[in-house]
Amino acid sequence: MALGGSGPRRYAEAVLDIATAEGAVPAYHAALEQLGGLAPSTVRMLGDPGVPLERRLQAADAATKGQPDPVRGLVALLVRRHRMALIGRITDAFTQLVEQRAGIARARVTTAVELDGAARDALVSRLSHATGKTIRATFAVDPDLLGGARLQVGDHLVDASLRARLHSLLQQLAR
Repeated sequence: MALGGSGPRRYAEAVLDIATAEGAVPAYHAALEQLGGLAPSTVRMLGDPGVPLERRLQAADAATKGQPDPVRGLVALLVRRHRMALIGRITDAFTQLVEQRAGIARARVTTAVELDGAARDALVSRLSHATGKTIRATFAVDPDLLGGARLQVGDHLVDASLRARLHSLLQQLAR
């Protein structure tokens, strides 16, 4: 999947570089996941310019107590720049970068009917073999597809549904 926004990605890359240099990627990832799960009201308060900066920084310090210093510094920077609302997107970008470096790709598989466990495993295995990556797939059902599947692996979409084939055939016949 595409990384959303260049700002969150740059922050995530910087934190990942530090985490990699320190050999602490899992710890940094856990810290960001925890911050990404902050209550929306807390994130709003930390980014609210109406709240005195010192109070927001104290709250940020309390929220990041026990976290790695660079993560704490990132939060303080986001508070100072009124960009705390980006923390969830930074966390998502960090996760995607970690997965990319580990050779993991996310896939979304949409089928017309529910697939059983064996069919899901077989499909994931074929996708893994075709892409050369470890696939983390989510599955959805859309009866409008009529048959077949729509696969999205990272930024690549393959619509092998019966609905798409019928639409293509209709366009060819219309020529």
